Amino acid sequence: MNRCEDCIHFRSAPFQARIAGCFHPDHMPGKQKAAYLDEQQIPGDHEAINRDGDCGEYTARPERPSFLSRLFGLGA
Repeated sequence: MNRCEDCIHFRSAPFQARIAGCFHPDHMPGKQKAAYLDEQQIPGDHEAINRDGDCGEYTARPERPSFLSRLFGLGA
């Protein structure tokens, strides 16, 4: 069972839109190549894509480093 919130492709749209969805290139109906046009990207409907919890493009997010390792710049 895959949860969309644990996938690296799931995020909120940048800037004012705040639309949560799947930002995998294959699932986005509208995408922009230029970075300054990020606010015009339209994410895919993550609930419809992952209805049964078996999304084929699911990639788990890497674990976040501990606070101390981020503070002192330890690790990768």
